[in-house]
Amino acid sequence: MIIDVRDAVVRYRSTGRQVLHGVDLTVSEGDFTLVGGPSGCGKSTLLRLLNGLVPHAYRAEVEGRVEIGGRPAAEQTIRQLSTVVGTLLQDPAKQIVGTTVFTELAFGPENLGLPRAEIGARIDEVVARVGIEHLLRRPTHSLSGGELQMVAFAGVLVMRPRVIVVDEPLANLDLDAGRRLLTALRRFVDDGGAAVVVEHRLEELLEFGPTQALYLEDGRPRYAGDIPGFLREAPVDQVKLPFETLVARAAELPEPPARPPGDGRGDSRLTYRGVSLAYGAQPVLSDADLDLGATERVAVLGRNGAGKSTLLRAAVRLLEPVAGEVLVDGAPVTERSILSLATTFGYVFQNPGQALFSASVAEELAFGPRNLGRPAEEIARDSEQAVAAMLLDQEPDIMARPPHTLSHGQQRRLTVALALAMRPGTLILDEPTAGQDLRSTTMFMERVLGGTDSVYFITHDVDLALTSADRVVVVDRGRIVADASPAELAHDEMLWAAAGLRETSLLRAIRDRLPEKGKVPHPFLLARKETPQ
Repeated sequence: MIIDVRDAVVRYRSTGRQVLHGVDLTVSEGDFTLVGGPSGCGKSTLLRLLNGLVPHAYRAEVEGRVEIGGRPAAEQTIRQLSTVVGTLLQDPAKQIVGTTVFTELAFGPENLGLPRAEIGARIDEVVARVGIEHLLRRPTHSLSGGELQMVAFAGVLVMRPRVIVVDEPLANLDLDAGRRLLTALRRFVDDGGAAVVVEHRLEELLEFGPTQALYLEDGRPRYAGDIPGFLREAPVDQVKLPFETLVARAAELPEPPARPPGDGRGDSRLTYRGVSLAYGAQPVLSDADLDLGATERVAVLGRNGAGKSTLLRAAVRLLEPVAGEVLVDGAPVTERSILSLATTFGYVFQNPGQALFSASVAEELAFGPRNLGRPAEEIARDSEQAVAAMLLDQEPDIMARPPHTLSHGQQRRLTVALALAMRPGTLILDEPTAGQDLRSTTMFMERVLGGTDSVYFITHDVDLALTSADRVVVVDRGRIVADASPAELAHDEMLWAAAGLRETSLLRAIRDRLPEKGKVPHPFLLARKETPQ
């Protein structure tokens, strides 16, 4: 047995909150463990308990048995624990220290004092296994979020731990990258290792044969057992289950929220005319022509590094075109100041750490509106409304909480609340629902879509794009290769294969049951429609 956790209790000293209540988990060689639960339920805390970050880095009181590699975790240093437990964080940027991919992969083995030849051999083996040979000499600051995640995973593998704990491995990855990561993880387990994986995108993980599941709610175990039992008992409104499971459990499905009415495309809000974008000498996007309306919901799909985030960064002048022109409300974006653009676009980064810097949630929310000269009472009102819209108002003393004490999923919602507090006409969201449970995603999208005139969101969640957007834009290899309604896009089978998009069970059901025109209903409605009468 590698991990033995019995009746674990964790209480953070910074907040006084008890996050885990009597959790049990055992992991042996060959185990592939799925850990699920709503955002903020204690999943990440459990992983920190396994790798020693709790209590060695995060000050916390720990009760119960926590043995790693046959020894109490409290008696081992983080360095000692790292030889047993390797960790891939939900936010990979937090664990990248090297200036290039090569130096990043060499960092851990060098700190173990390994010979140079062995370090080189380990790096060669891992980059081939994970498929990142083309990134080896790249600066880490130039990588996309998905590329960073693959590099961070390679950095874990190169250390050769006995068990790997992974927090939301698929949150920022496209189809090919996700499969490479999970294939490498499955091979690691098959070769005598073990894995503990927190993941909301259950359907993709199931293909790689998890052996057991632990489901947490409010820090307490609700289910612990095998995967078939988990599929029968997992809350249908909190866990994104495969479509076939939804059909089998159709009688349990609640009514989904009503989709906020859309006004159609409306006037032009954001226009690209022959736009090419680059980072230094590295071209990213070429000859983009696109016109996004002021009252429509647009999803942007594509592989990691295809140019999705780069495309929308140009809207707020985070990147200037090397060719072509970007227009906002019919006028060149170059005529608009950054401050004026902030009231037109609420831009939310993929990595919440890029937006959070204040000592409290209240200060974060007030920063932007205060710079616009808004009065204190107006700022307080807008802040409360934004926090409620993002489902954060139920957190105790949320306004006084330091943002870094929130879970990663809660931090992501907080960054959207920051944008909402500015009262923009259009929200631009980069992976807004990554790391969110189904209930949070559903309510989040309902409130975001109903709270602003238009929303443009980048996502790897194909089902979210098909069921929440009026229109889907696909970017591949630096070019816009599709721009269509969700139903039209779902039926374009050649495009899905060519652009490396993920074919889900819901997508297949849409093709089988729905026409090529019209809206795509909520999965619950489609599952109930398919149930034999």
